[in-house]
Amino acid sequence: MTERDPTRSPGRESARASGPVDRLTELLIRFRWLFVVPIVLPASKVFEIWMRLRDFWIRTLRSAPERHQARVHDIERQILRWRNNGMEGKLCTARPWWMAVSMRKVKYKRPGNSIRVALYDILSLDTERRVVRVEPLVSIGQLTAYLLPRGWTIAVVPELNDLTVGGLFLGYGVEVSSHKHGLFCDLVRSCDVVLGDGGTVRASNEENVDLFRALPWSHGSLGFVVALELEIMPAKPFVHLTYHPTRGIRETCMRLEQEACRREPAEFVEGFVFSREEGVVTTGILTDAAKPGRVHYAHRWYSPWFALRCRRFIAAGGGDEFIPLKHYYQRHVRG
Repeated sequence: MTERDPTRSPGRESARASGPVDRLTELLIRFRWLFVVPIVLPASKVFEIWMRLRDFWIRTLRSAPERHQARVHDIERQILRWRNNGMEGKLCTARPWWMAVSMRKVKYKRPGNSIRVALYDILSLDTERRVVRVEPLVSIGQLTAYLLPRGWTIAVVPELNDLTVGGLFLGYGVEVSSHKHGLFCDLVRSCDVVLGDGGTVRASNEENVDLFRALPWSHGSLGFVVALELEIMPAKPFVHLTYHPTRGIRETCMRLEQEACRREPAEFVEGFVFSREEGVVTTGILTDAAKPGRVHYAHRWYSPWFALRCRRFIAAGGGDEFIPLKHYYQRHVRG
């Protein structure tokens, strides 16, 4: 046995051994702009332009609501073909894994079990029944752009334009109005579902009730939703937003609970935490008019990030302003 030098610790030895690696990591982080600016930013812009052109082609030039039933029959035929070929692998959509809002790389999609679901159209608007009928791949941006000019909206609108109606219904669709209107799935009055036997059924609170109640949070494991009826409500031009500064996480949570649990709560309640001692809770009410000089266009390209704007109201002790409804829906996205 050799006597251990008490002045040398394992921590010092490991730090010395990993020193070059730590310095390399620090250099890569400090000078990451050399990679990001000339390579990542241009590549991201090209990809964004390509995706916008693709969406325009699919949702505009190829839009054909009258062919909805034919597209559903095609899905049924694909499932029957899968059954006749031995049902190899579990059924899933053919949507590429990289298009999902997730970092997970999906490995179970194969040509034999992947079903093409090309359903991107808004099918109809019934203002008497207050419902809009849509296909599952209609995006939130597409839906609000269709409803708002007609004076309507839906009660739960996520601020990410690319989220799809079908994904929000089958997953976890929640927003800053959910304290008042529930989750996104609570807006769905009925839906059409193609099951694993190739047949299509209608599910609602009156028909196939068990299936209808099981679909939310099922992540598409029970069938392919091919159409949904969503409740709509009258839209107003502006959101009157009030900023309430808070001190500490405890006070922020208490203020959030207080605002969300009022007998007549505001339409929108949202909270921001900037540090252990800085927070802001915002409450928004739909309104028909705005005070002159008090309108903030949150979705314009030159507008500051919405969270940073909220932080400015801490030093001011609070305040309020008016935001156009469409801009409020997209407040966390650059114009």
